[in-house]
Amino acid sequence: MTRASAGGRWRWWAWAGAILLAGGVVCLARDVERWNAVWYVPAWYGYLLILDAVIHRVAGRSPLSGSPRGVIGWMLWSVPFWFLSEAYNLRLQNWYYVFALRSPAAAALFGVAAFATVIPACFLHAEALRALGAWRDGRCRPRAVTPAAERAVLLLGLASIAAPLLWPRHAFALVWGATLWIPEVVNRRAGRPSLLADAEEGRCGRLLRLLAGGLWAGAVWEGFNFFARCKWIYTVPGFEDWKLFEMPLAGFGGFPVLALAAFGFHSLVAPLSSPSALRSFRGRVRLVAAAAAAAAFTAMTHRAVLDRTVASRRPLLSELRGLAPDDASRLRDRGVPTPERLHRTASDEGLSRLSGQTGIPAERLAPAVRHAALALHKGMGAPAAALLEAAGIRGVPDLAGASPEALAGRLHPLALRAGVRPPRAAEVKVWVRAARVSGQPRR
Repeated sequence: MTRASAGGRWRWWAWAGAILLAGGVVCLARDVERWNAVWYVPAWYGYLLILDAVIHRVAGRSPLSGSPRGVIGWMLWSVPFWFLSEAYNLRLQNWYYVFALRSPAAAALFGVAAFATVIPACFLHAEALRALGAWRDGRCRPRAVTPAAERAVLLLGLASIAAPLLWPRHAFALVWGATLWIPEVVNRRAGRPSLLADAEEGRCGRLLRLLAGGLWAGAVWEGFNFFARCKWIYTVPGFEDWKLFEMPLAGFGGFPVLALAAFGFHSLVAPLSSPSALRSFRGRVRLVAAAAAAAAFTAMTHRAVLDRTVASRRPLLSELRGLAPDDASRLRDRGVPTPERLHRTASDEGLSRLSGQTGIPAERLAPAVRHAALALHKGMGAPAAALLEAAGIRGVPDLAGASPEALAGRLHPLALRAGVRPPRAAEVKVWVRAARVSGQPRR
């Protein structure tokens, strides 16, 4: 049997994934209200379903077909795993979110659904490489893990936990080791799957597949994120200028390490929900206690992320300057339900024609369109755009000529007087740099 025919016909979830992916793309391209903001989740799930189906097609077996319970476990543990990174980012401030959903319940569900894919994405891409034969029999020289080497790994783990909190501007890269080094030592001692144990036995295939799979997953992640409305933007100190999508080029080196950290973390916690553990009362108690602690930690961190890492919410027509209370309804009746559509329609058809079609005077539409253009630029949102206008920035071309540091200083007192969150200097740098590319609004 050839590898191409190993899995027989395409499994049903390949077609379900294709529908989800295509539906997400259509909602984004057509700016379908509300759905354009959440397109990332159905598109990403669709992509992962297709990837699993490809694995099954090539190898005759895949994580979803072989162990759906295991995949659910990946997803459940993925949420607290990623929220640990979010907790660190409250101190590091290396990324922030824009155009978050306005409903707290919807935002929570969206976040859980998105972050539940982190571990599956890392593992599925590594499994795809394995199915394709990459490093399947990878061998390397065995490396003895001496007590001294083990102590060094433990010290590196402690440094990875503490240093990013103590020196966030200089030690932020160590954060990816917070869930890697100490779990690796614990896993090796307990006889669980471990990269250290692989090194002792001269097996390097899993390590190489995780590294390459993590980079592959990261490239797709960032590509999807770049086109999203609700998305993240990086502000890593010293790496703001050279970016691919929203990610600094050097930052792609973090994805392979993220995959290793996901493996170490999952090997540590997976035994809690194993069938053998659940057969005993003590095992069930441990799982419940761990799940409760993970849920409490996730909930507290999510609340802090909404307060401190989310920089903007989806803008609404009713927030735009110049529009009267009933103008939003007139625009909706014309098929212009969002600031995105307003800006696009005004650019394509002109203010005069839009004014004639809606009955809204052009002198009311003009400031609303300018406000929309600013609000959409790099996801700053309507409140931040209003602050820029109060500071004398009437459009993206004006923003291109501003000094980020000076502008951030001018916006701070204006924000305090308006009762809104002052934009961080790093956010203002993102706006100004993007404006300098073409002088036009950039998403």
